[in-house]
Amino acid sequence: MASSCSLPFLFLLCMATAFTINVHADQMAIYWGSHMKNLNNADLRATCETKHFSHVSLAFLTNFGNGRTPRLDFGTACDAESGGCKSLQEDIATCQQLGVKVLLSIGGLNEQQYTLASAQEANQLAAHIYDVYLSGNGIDGPLGKVKLDGVDFYVNDASTQGYWDVLAQDLKQLDEDMILTASQGCDHTVGQADIPLYNALKTGLFSKMWPRFYGQPCTYHPRHTAAFEASVQNWATEFSRIDFYLGILANPDYEERGFIRPKELPGALKIARQNDNYKGVMLWNRYLDVKFLEDGNSAPYSDLIERIVNPSSNIRMPAGF
Repeated sequence: MASSCSLPFLFLLCMATAFTINVHADQMAIYWGSHMKNLNNADLRATCETKHFSHVSLAFLTNFGNGRTPRLDFGTACDAESGGCKSLQEDIATCQQLGVKVLLSIGGLNEQQYTLASAQEANQLAAHIYDVYLSGNGIDGPLGKVKLDGVDFYVNDASTQGYWDVLAQDLKQLDEDMILTASQGCDHTVGQADIPLYNALKTGLFSKMWPRFYGQPCTYHPRHTAAFEASVQNWATEFSRIDFYLGILANPDYEERGFIRPKELPGALKIARQNDNYKGVMLWNRYLDVKFLEDGNSAPYSDLIERIVNPSSNIRMPAGF
């Protein structure tokens, strides 16, 4: 009996199916908020409506620890203290309706603005985050009445180990379905607690991690890839049960820190894709992404790399199937 693919009228369908199976359908995540300026299409709703992104992290909730009251700092996007971020409630709802997971990113660029010096501080912060941003109990908080999908730990490399593992455990106890993600500098050696989130990542509670491959010795350089390859291998193997994303910059304003041009990105992805838990890229950040267009390029950075990151977006089924 002839196989199904030997029939002429099914040949194109079989070929298209086989091609699709072998294409990497990677994801893009992005940070939104920090250092935001009011560029066209940089707002949260427009970010999600691009349909490029699986996850958007709102950056940042900071100013916690040592008796401080946690507060949102979204740069110039909105002023939470005056109630100016409540308008994001509708944008967040739109994002979630589009299937985008909206995360609250905690920590930030300045490690002086946050700390977790005790398990009690971690307990208190977990309760605050859950009650105000993730419980869905109708609390009218700084973002209005929202139920976000999870928490992103964005911890500066200069921070201490602290009690990030306790915070992760407390959050998961409050809601086991909560998404936990982590961002850390890429400079890490297997088996060494040389990054602040090491113990937290070892809890097994995080589903995704996006090490930052910029501003570090392990950034990608097309002609010198050894340090990048070693770092990718370290992250992917030590935390093999966590989905692994490359954290990259979205604008050459920071080229000296390791900006990867679109034409160079396939080389970096070829290395990352050798690992089964590699799932995509994380962009820092939407402001820089849109500014890439404003600076005279043909499109935002995410537009230009979308079909590199996710080649399946190029696939078109043959007419009639």
